[in-house]
Amino acid sequence: MEDMRSRSGESPEILYRMPDEMRKELSEPLGPVLTDDISLLKGNTVISVGDVCTITLYRRGIMPQLAVLDGKTRRSSILDWKELKYERKVQVKNPQSTISRSLWDAIESSLKSREKTLIIVDGEEDLASLPCILMAPEGSYVVYGIPDKGMCAVKVDEHARRKVKDALSRMKTEA
Repeated sequence: MEDMRSRSGESPEILYRMPDEMRKELSEPLGPVLTDDISLLKGNTVISVGDVCTITLYRRGIMPQLAVLDGKTRRSSILDWKELKYERKVQVKNPQSTISRSLWDAIESSLKSREKTLIIVDGEEDLASLPCILMAPEGSYVVYGIPDKGMCAVKVDEHARRKVKDALSRMKTEA
């Protein structure tokens, strides 16, 4: 397993930090919310963010090209992601409410790779959908979980990328 986490004791480089005032905005779905019918995803490139979302897709016959998870749901119970059969596994460190350099780089290299990749986050993966939408191939779907509602499926296009760029511009950390 490839390990892109910083050395023990070192804090990861943070590229983006979500301000508290953006919490409500970012909790709104960026695309349609799917519950039982996931047929729109069949035959498309799918990137999944979140444990329940990834395992649900996998069990329903959709193998995401890239899956990002942290081994937790609602920050407590640990799910068994070991049933997921990925060619490449990468570990990164990413603190809550941030996008770290290691998460960004892992997403970027995974989307350039032909190998199906699982990124395992030490910390939290909640904002990983943003760089996934920004970097995913045109026409692919980024799917992330919305607790108690279902899965949000964002079709990657210029409109979705513009929304993500706007959000990230307001989250940029000063280097």
